[in-house]
Amino acid sequence: MQLLNRLKDNPNGHLPILIDQANKSMTKVSNLIEELLNASKITYGQMHLKPIDFKLISVVEDCIQNIEPRDRVKIKLVGDLQAHVYGDPVRIEQVVVNFINNAFKYAPASENIEVAIVQGVESVKLSVVDSGPGINAEKLPHLFDRYYRIDEGGFQYSGLGLGLYICAEIIKKNNGEIGVHSEIGKGSEFWFRLPMVKQNSM
Repeated sequence: MQLLNRLKDNPNGHLPILIDQANKSMTKVSNLIEELLNASKITYGQMHLKPIDFKLISVVEDCIQNIEPRDRVKIKLVGDLQAHVYGDPVRIEQVVVNFINNAFKYAPASENIEVAIVQGVESVKLSVVDSGPGINAEKLPHLFDRYYRIDEGGFQYSGLGLGLYICAEIIKKNNGEIGVHSEIGKGSEFWFRLPMVKQNSM
């Protein structure tokens, strides 16, 4: 309603700016609602997977196309770009988008964000690496906890504190592993590992 009143008062020159602000506000609200719905599905066991064999880089490329571009920041893809994994590509895309968006938000000084894919014997690891401020060691074990947010030193995970929790649950349900390596002043690496073949529990 506030934006509509401002549109009425500024019908001409400020219209594009106000529309852009409205779109960004709607996106934020939509993302918060989606987080709450995903968390609820996890709580009540209603997050159903549709696992298939797929090339991991194809999901990464879709993510990059769908993420709002940052003119100054470049995403660099390295590693075993032909590697295949077994999992739900739609849910895995959620995780990759979250990792990349976090790198954009909380490592604004990074000119490059690296997405690395490394194929092992039975699994494939994907890492999103930035050169941001890093995270205190005592915070790392809690990053994937439900409702946990970092709010000191100017480094803060905004929103409801559900994004990384949801990522962790998605990876676990896909029989994978998830983690983070970080050091103050040396950036962060958020990673997950997925099986290359179907697991009995899927």
